[in-house]
Amino acid sequence: MGSEDLFHKRKARVSAELQRQKNLRLKNKRYLIVCEGTKTEPYYLNELLDDLRIRPQLVRIAPNVGVSPDRVVAHALTLYDEDALAGDAYDTVYCLFDRDTHTTFDSAVQRTKDLNSAGRPFVAITSTPCFEVWLLLHFGYSDKPFHFVGKKSVGDQVVATLKTMPGFANYGKGQKGIYGQLKDKLADALTHAYRLRRHGSDTGSNNPSTDIDELVKSIQSLAIK
Repeated sequence: MGSEDLFHKRKARVSAELQRQKNLRLKNKRYLIVCEGTKTEPYYLNELLDDLRIRPQLVRIAPNVGVSPDRVVAHALTLYDEDALAGDAYDTVYCLFDRDTHTTFDSAVQRTKDLNSAGRPFVAITSTPCFEVWLLLHFGYSDKPFHFVGKKSVGDQVVATLKTMPGFANYGKGQKGIYGQLKDKLADALTHAYRLRRHGSDTGSNNPSTDIDELVKSIQSLAIK
């Protein structure tokens, strides 16, 4: 009887845990984020998740298998369909990529819209010229556009400007700890990014711009209970 009682108790605990996980799933959304970059953006976002103590089961951050926006969307679609086939599709899929000089940027953005219209919850999170615009907005608002200068690309120009900010003289792609350095300025960056997007809508120019604030706010919503 003793071993039988122990078996039933263990079975009850397992059933209770499965029900608890099921209830959590019903209350929480699950996000898939596929990044163009393999280090800079994933490092930043993972540090944000750790800071907010968001369970990894709720947000999956996947680096891309290519370096172009169209590859980001294609990889995201593969991962989404795999998860849906398993019976628990992601609530939102965020495709994170830069304008930069990518020739597939516009078509990739349109692809996410088409997928969304077809019932797949895809959202393009873009930055023009690059992700570092989001980092710059932690230090203040600016709608000054970036252009090629000599042999430096528009992305190089953004990074060069970021390096003039306090504590960022040695900034480099793929650097860890960036979120922690800027955490205290996050509220300002959210405000500035929204203002910049409004400016772009009014002027018809998206140089510079970023949607990272919208992704950050979506992630923050998971931590609010």
